[in-house]
Amino acid sequence: MSFEIQVITDLAVVMVIASVVAFIFYKLKQPLILGYLIAGVIIGPYTPPFNFIKQTEFLSVFAEIGVVLLLFTIGLEFPIRKLRSIGKVVFGVSAIEITLMIVVSWVLGTLLNWGFYDTLFLGAALASSSTTIIAKVLGDSGKLKEISATIMLGILVVEDVVVVIILAMLQNVAATSVISISSSLWLVAKLVIFIGGTLIIGGFFVPKLLDRFSVVQNHELLYILMIGVCFVFAIMATQIGFSAGIGAFLIGVVIARSRLREEINREIGPFKIVFGAIFFVSMGALMDITQIATYWLPAVIITIAVITTKLASCGFGTHLFGYDKKTSIQVGLGMGQIGEFAFIVAKAGQDSGVTSSFLLPIIGVATMITAFITPYLIKFSYKWHSNPQLEGRYGEIESEPYYRT
Repeated sequence: MSFEIQVITDLAVVMVIASVVAFIFYKLKQPLILGYLIAGVIIGPYTPPFNFIKQTEFLSVFAEIGVVLLLFTIGLEFPIRKLRSIGKVVFGVSAIEITLMIVVSWVLGTLLNWGFYDTLFLGAALASSSTTIIAKVLGDSGKLKEISATIMLGILVVEDVVVVIILAMLQNVAATSVISISSSLWLVAKLVIFIGGTLIIGGFFVPKLLDRFSVVQNHELLYILMIGVCFVFAIMATQIGFSAGIGAFLIGVVIARSRLREEINREIGPFKIVFGAIFFVSMGALMDITQIATYWLPAVIITIAVITTKLASCGFGTHLFGYDKKTSIQVGLGMGQIGEFAFIVAKAGQDSGVTSSFLLPIIGVATMITAFITPYLIKFSYKWHSNPQLEGRYGEIESEPYYRT
């Protein structure tokens, strides 16, 4: 069988099995994202005797497209005007969470008797949560317009920026055994320039360009231009150390200023759904469930530490900045997982030769566990406070801080 036919066959297998498993989860009233993950586990190379997929490389390509389109549409719906009112909580909670997560990781590494670099890379790996999973669950549940969702998405962007900087510093330390202040400052400068340039310069030109194209009767030109701009900024982000998804998210925020935002979001929706499903199926396919038996204990310890620490840091931090218990608990539980960046950080440590061979599979198993738990945590956080008795117990719920500055 030729490569092209094999890829088409594998794609057919992915979509059919994903739809069947997702339908079962839909009937059981369970999150669809779990159906996609389990479908991936079923067809993946680590689950004999199935092993349906022969060309796993193509899944990575489609998965990356899915992430870019998903975060682009999240950017279109991101209420940028609210950043003025939530800027303090986003940056404040991010600082509290990342600092506390690194400290807890250091304690875990010490208790598990891990080496210096294993502990360092563990802290960096656990510092960020999963933008893709949180965005997908919030979108599917119709909660993206909630103030808690806006806070979470803001924190996720800050986390990704900080983790990129931390990873660059760790790779530098691993290579030279010293911290280069100049290279770290240059990386920070590039990130600031990219974010500022995208939001300010891009915000001035891109919406006007799209509005100019909107006068053309054939909207195909508009959609082609829009997708092209999305992927251009995604590629630009990767060139300076960002993930492609963050670049797509930022330009989505910019395009949201265009009067065509709703139409663009509606037209790109089907592509986001298809490629997003492929992303989560591929994520499940890459989960090596055979490693659970070997590394389940440290993975469970790390999972418990991640959920409790992020609940405490994000939940308490949000409440500290003036938000009610409802919003604080939603943010705390919603952030309680390990992000996709964890694989990148652990792989970087392995490639540099400074971390032990067990670090990557342990982080992989812990990430797998939190990926399955997260939809239930988010679902629980929103349903718990929809209970009238509990709501009455805590008083009337507000969507803004209960103090004014």
